Amino acid sequence: MKLSVFESLKQRFAQEDPSLGSVTPQQWEEAGYDIPTVEGKNDFTRMTAAVALHKQGLPCYYKWKGELRFSGVDFVKAYDPEDVAEDQRQIAEMDYWTKYPNRLKSAADMIKTPAIEWLVQDRVHKSGLFQLFGASYTGKTLLVLDLVMSWCAGLPEWQGYQLNNEGEPQDALYVAAEGGAALSVHVDAWLKHHPEVHQSDLSGLVFLDGGDGDSVFLSIDAKRRRDDEPDIQHADSWDRLFAEVLDKGLSPTLVVFDTQIDLAPGVDENSNTDMVGVLRKVKRLGDTYGFMAIVVHHTGHDGNKARGASGMMGKCDAQAKLSSIGEKSGKAKLEWIKVKGGPAPQDTISYEISGSAKLPDLDSEGAVCVPISKFSAAHAELAVKTPSEETQRLIMNALNGGQLSTRALSEAVGIDRNAKVFKDALEWMTASNHLSQTQKGRSTMVGLHPLAMAPTDPTIG
Repeated sequence: MKLSVFESLKQRFAQEDPSLGSVTPQQWEEAGYDIPTVEGKNDFTRMTAAVALHKQGLPCYYKWKGELRFSGVDFVKAYDPEDVAEDQRQIAEMDYWTKYPNRLKSAADMIKTPAIEWLVQDRVHKSGLFQLFGASYTGKTLLVLDLVMSWCAGLPEWQGYQLNNEGEPQDALYVAAEGGAALSVHVDAWLKHHPEVHQSDLSGLVFLDGGDGDSVFLSIDAKRRRDDEPDIQHADSWDRLFAEVLDKGLSPTLVVFDTQIDLAPGVDENSNTDMVGVLRKVKRLGDTYGFMAIVVHHTGHDGNKARGASGMMGKCDAQAKLSSIGEKSGKAKLEWIKVKGGPAPQDTISYEISGSAKLPDLDSEGAVCVPISKFSAAHAELAVKTPSEETQRLIMNALNGGQLSTRALSEAVGIDRNAKVFKDALEWMTASNHLSQTQKGRSTMVGLHPLAMAPTDPTIG
């Protein structure tokens, strides 16, 4: 049926009866048009489909708030982004009060332990806030991209962990502050590294590409730090962005903000008031709209904690740290710092950032995260901690006289027992079977080590 039929029908009935302001479903059917009923996961995806047809001049039936409606000529309100966002908030609020009509709980309610819904089994929750932080060049974006694409493609696992997507493709939004070609090549590499996934399987994954100059900022109550910092424009608001997601007919279960600091430029990273405010808003978005929000962040100077305010950890449902295994080795590991609802898992994910140089069959300029075995990871870490021969001599000579505690051994060799070089040396020498550890202290593993008693002064014969 040609699109012009809509206008011709409207004109025809208007000529017959100028007071007639719409064409009824019966009149459409009499004209030979079979009115479709649009499908969708929720009210907003169905409304989006109805709006799309209406813009083409075609009506449909669509379900809205449990009621079947007709989008005829009177269907003149083509929802703009602000309307969609406001309706979404209102429905979320109604759903909340329907589910929780009274917040007060009895003692019996308090002792009930609700089942936790997981996105990554026992690691990442279905909704809320997950902060992943790490040093530069540890592959933060690559690892998160691997999670998002595995989740959206309906793969059963991510880096060996179970994904609870029931094997079905999922919707997700990736806010890439830098984006551009640097991200595109990695998306390309991931698809080529996973031939079992077709590009159409990722139809629910969309990106806000910072490489195009697009951004999203969260409004917070903190004052701007400089007079020249602009106010958040509507084009850069969360409401505008999420309305665009809905307009695509998507209901994201995962939203990534890469990186965290790009969400609120101008705030003081070291201020608990500012940074907790930013994360509180991100977490509220995840809880309200039913998605897991992942924020990608950097480590501080010591490399052990997330950069900035100490209060950030308290707002996270899950938190994990990425660190390099060795210097410029391309290997890294992910350690879990916090998982709300239980103790932090003690296991780690270890992987190697691999491009076509290490994967000859990978015809791409990008790279992927390839899991490595615990043995390979441990071997790589030990290689980093290999002590100098001089340090080994000092330790072995000190132990030649008998078993020593860590404190006594430290004093004997003249190296602070809290110094990294001393700790690394003991770990490496123990793992390499040069030392043994007993309740009384450390001792040489077998007899006299070849380095023991070797002259440390080259002038001594």
